[in-house]
Amino acid sequence: MRSLKLILASLLVVFIFSYGVGVGRYDWFPSNEIQKTKGKLEGVIEKLSQSKKQTLSSSTNAMTFIAYGDNPYVHENDLESVISGLIEVINRQNPALIVHTGDTFGGQPCSNSMLDLQHEIMNKLNAPVLYTPGDNEWRDCSDETIGATHNLERLGYIRKTYFSNQKTLGKISEFVENQRERGYPENMRLMKNNVAFITAHVVGSDNNFDPMNKQNTMEYFDRDAANIDWIKESFNKYENASAFVVAIHADMFTAKPSYAIKKPYKNFSNVLYQLSNKYEKPVLILFGDSHNFRTFKPSPKKYPFIDAIEVYGWPDLKAIKIEVDVLQKAPFRVIEIISSE
Repeated sequence: MRSLKLILASLLVVFIFSYGVGVGRYDWFPSNEIQKTKGKLEGVIEKLSQSKKQTLSSSTNAMTFIAYGDNPYVHENDLESVISGLIEVINRQNPALIVHTGDTFGGQPCSNSMLDLQHEIMNKLNAPVLYTPGDNEWRDCSDETIGATHNLERLGYIRKTYFSNQKTLGKISEFVENQRERGYPENMRLMKNNVAFITAHVVGSDNNFDPMNKQNTMEYFDRDAANIDWIKESFNKYENASAFVVAIHADMFTAKPSYAIKKPYKNFSNVLYQLSNKYEKPVLILFGDSHNFRTFKPSPKKYPFIDAIEVYGWPDLKAIKIEVDVLQKAPFRVIEIISSE
């Protein structure tokens, strides 16, 4: 009896609802509500989309520069034909600044003619060029006829030719401050759009630390001390800068996940890391050496202000455009990969 009553009640409800649909009081499906809900969701999605666009877009305080390094490992006679396309594309970008992270060549005798040719090529760039030497230009040079002093003689030649005055390289050179009085004119600094650019002569091949060669090791200790004093002085001078870009050649880091610092770079890196926390400004370590383009934070918990970017290297003949925008969560962003046509 109870089941019969339930069935009759259900049929009555269905009849009433069907009648309501027939006279327009009800809808079989609540399309109006669905449309209203859909409209609300679309509005939320649009707001989120606009918010994302605003986050990814540049602020009025943003500035960009181009970086590259670890040039083609080709014969001197082939160099210009290999790299000229990249130089032309970079020039069309009209950059405010170009940073070269070292290793202008590789696998060649460290001849004056090769070094002079690389110097000439960088001076074809239509922008100021901050260049920090790599290990290939001097540290890895050897010549049995000259002996163990050949690498330091090459370093002396680079200082005499590339850093003969207090200016950047490039067609549109700019005045810089450097460490000339201490004997390290390659350590330079300048300010662009309130971003401090600092070069420090830190190279691969263990930074010339060589327990088997007293002369090399003493050179390492002297240069390491000069580099440390240079970045301390530079951070202090530019304490009001909105961000710091420190350009070196060496890949100081071991592989992931730890990104620990290799021994010949510990003194320099420890001071740089501590300076980042002291001044609480975004700091980019820009480097080359390993020919492995990557962006990462070496120690995000302990040193949250430090970012690192490694440029491309031969055989990947590319440059990168980096945006510096301290109003963004990621203050240093690679916004374009530049390759020859």
